Amino acid sequence: MFRTGDPVEIHFKLGNTPVALRGNLVQMARPLLGVQLTDPPVCEGSMKPGTTVLIAISGGTGVYTSEAVVQRCDMASGQMIVSVNGSFRFQQRRQHERYRCDMQVRLRVVGDTEWISGVCRDISAGGARIYLSQEFVLRSNTLEVVFISSATQQAVRAVAEIVRTSKLLNDSGWEIGVRFTEMNRMEKIQFARLLQHWASLQQHEPVQS
Repeated sequence: MFRTGDPVEIHFKLGNTPVALRGNLVQMARPLLGVQLTDPPVCEGSMKPGTTVLIAISGGTGVYTSEAVVQRCDMASGQMIVSVNGSFRFQQRRQHERYRCDMQVRLRVVGDTEWISGVCRDISAGGARIYLSQEFVLRSNTLEVVFISSATQQAVRAVAEIVRTSKLLNDSGWEIGVRFTEMNRMEKIQFARLLQHWASLQQHEPVQS
């Protein structure tokens, strides 16, 4: 089960735009939970009492999710209090390890000619989290992704599927989560070297579902 200090994500929509706030669990008095947000400057204007959200807590060997209702959001302190509706659902973590990185990336819909530039924020054997500086429109969720590593002097290609899209409230950017679906033999070898490079720079942590 989860405990205070565990990472928390709070998902909701601004209009039709999906948004994710991140923080840590600081208080448990079911059904009330207290979260210390890492995005406090944007909290008060976007999270009013009565707003329904999806809360995801990474604890133990998996991720616990439940619907919740915002009770209070204090912009000065960055603290949010939510009331959980019902019980939590549990999902086992994936087995891949995730590594934080800061790596240039280019992506496009498979078959298209126009590329979009971004920055890879973390990467694993199963997928990646990519930051894009502006809104994007894609006609398909299947992408060709090229990771450009100045450290290894390589450009590593993969085919991937978009599994998550989130608007960042504290700037104009977006984050997408992708899952790798196709690499040929040489691409797998190159990717393994790339992953080994980032793994050597830090301690790894489990990927959250």
